[in-house]
Amino acid sequence: MKRVVIIICMGITILFLLSSCRKNEKAKTAELCRELENSVMLSPAFDSLVKVSMGLPNFFRSKVLLVAGRCYSTKVEQMQQARIYLREAYRIAPRDVKNLVALELTRLYGSLILRDSCVEEAIRFISRVPSKVVFTREEEAKFYYLGACFFKSIDIDRAFRAVDQALSLYRGLSDTEGEIEAYRLKATLYGVLQEYEEQYACYEEAYRLLRRSRFRDKVKPFYEQMAASLKKLGRHEEALLWYEEVLKELPDSNRLGRYGIQVAEAYSGLGYHEKAREILRGGLMNEKRGGMRNVLLTRVAESFIQEGLRDSALIALKSAIDFYEIYARENQLKVPGVMFMNYLRYGRCLWEMGEKDEAVAYLEGISYKKAESPESQLAQARVLELLSEYHEDMENRQAFCDVLHRRDSVLELYDSFYDNGRYRQVLKKYKNQKFLREIEEMNRKQESANWWLVLALLVTVGLIVSALIYTWVSWGKEREYNKRK
Repeated sequence: MKRVVIIICMGITILFLLSSCRKNEKAKTAELCRELENSVMLSPAFDSLVKVSMGLPNFFRSKVLLVAGRCYSTKVEQMQQARIYLREAYRIAPRDVKNLVALELTRLYGSLILRDSCVEEAIRFISRVPSKVVFTREEEAKFYYLGACFFKSIDIDRAFRAVDQALSLYRGLSDTEGEIEAYRLKATLYGVLQEYEEQYACYEEAYRLLRRSRFRDKVKPFYEQMAASLKKLGRHEEALLWYEEVLKELPDSNRLGRYGIQVAEAYSGLGYHEKAREILRGGLMNEKRGGMRNVLLTRVAESFIQEGLRDSALIALKSAIDFYEIYARENQLKVPGVMFMNYLRYGRCLWEMGEKDEAVAYLEGISYKKAESPESQLAQARVLELLSEYHEDMENRQAFCDVLHRRDSVLELYDSFYDNGRYRQVLKKYKNQKFLREIEEMNRKQESANWWLVLALLVTVGLIVSALIYTWVSWGKEREYNKRK
């Protein structure tokens, strides 16, 4: 009896000691997590905190690594380090932590894919997660949503499948907020494919859910995206109604910024150019940012061009060009693509006003400016293409060939930097697939039509044969009747 009592006492003592150790480890984990959240990734303090966690059991260490993997910024080196932390956390985490790590790592891959060559690793990881991790239904819906965010830049079909799975799960959970976000993501996918009718339909469904949602204040409005879809479809009057909703949400109506530009575009689309310029000038009065002022001045010039007032357009373009050249020189900025487009518009206005020699000389001079970004290179190629057209019109054959050769060189340089752009490749692949599907559908319809033609031919032949047989039988009966007489 005494032995039993002694064993029980020893067991209780051991359990108490283990519990106190567990409490100490738990407290230490919480303290490490708090300090990590207040530190900067890749700093000496941050790295030392992560190293301290190596002495903890895997359960607590995986939690510390999970927090460490969430502390990255948009810097690539921090994202790469976060990936290392999260991969290690995923390896050692128990089941009830592994699901959280899997979600965070999927989110990270979606941000990192456009900045790092981790595509194959990410695809393998995301493909294996459903069979390796036990999610709740809420977590599963979030996983598919994050998977769609990842795949939208490399495989649009998989992105659509993932977002549809997320939508189905959110609908089954009656999670209206999740449904709204999933519809918004699906609209973004259609935008990548330039399918604006389907994009607006998704936004409409999201808005219908938003109107009856109790969490309306928690969901970021998407009126601007709805207006942009309508504008792409040429439905400017409806777009203006949504832009009015956007302007109501602005804290300071005097700083319209890009919203004012988009409202002005909608008015220009309806032919109200003076109203558009009024909005743009109102934005100029309160705008201090150099880049935005340049855009506003450019849009004023475009409005004059659309209305056919080229004298006024030249003045506005000259103001935009002079202002931004001074601004870029003071701030040591490269020549952006928008400036090359302003040069192009200025030269075109001169040409259309009959100042052909001046237009060619102006475009020839600015065509030698150095274009360093891919956008600038593409805009410079457009300038050179316009210049080649003008040389051809003036029958300057040698100048025409020289400019075309320069344009081809710029485009080669542009392609070497930008040809592997993910969204561009996704769109190209989608258009090729869509074209092939259209051809297959046409072939299928043609085959169906051919079968109908064969059937119609058989029926026609049958009718002709029947008519011939009937005529032959009738003729035989008539001849027999005549013999009897």
